[in-house]
Amino acid sequence: MLLSRLTTRGFTLLELMVVIAIISIIASLSAPTFTRQIAKAKLIEAQNLATQHQSLVEEFILLHGSFPSEAEFNLIKQTLADDSIAKAISVDSQNKSMGNILITLNDSTGITENQYLKYSRDASRNWQCLSDLDNNILPLQCESVAGENQ
Repeated sequence: MLLSRLTTRGFTLLELMVVIAIISIIASLSAPTFTRQIAKAKLIEAQNLATQHQSLVEEFILLHGSFPSEAEFNLIKQTLADDSIAKAISVDSQNKSMGNILITLNDSTGITENQYLKYSRDASRNWQCLSDLDNNILPLQCESVAGENQ
């Protein structure tokens, strides 16, 4: 009786190999989803930066009556952290009330270096987002400009 109890303990090598194979298959199928979710989470930081800088630009327009030049924007923009997803933030003004905020992105999981989020302000004070990011990680309020230049 004692001998039969000792021989039934544990798993066979074949059972362990089957379990490892099943876990490997599940992991390989879910890896792209995890990569996409990590990229989307990183983009939340970039969207927050965009919102903060849109507010700074709106305040500048209220105080000075025109969209800030690059030099003026450099005086009011926030400093980026070393580990930020954003590589650079810049503006270009088209006229007194219209212009763009361009957020250039660093290389990260699911994001290629120098991809961008471009927020454009029109004459009606509405902001529109354009980006060259892949459609599967593109923020909801952004439109894809895949194949177009900045």
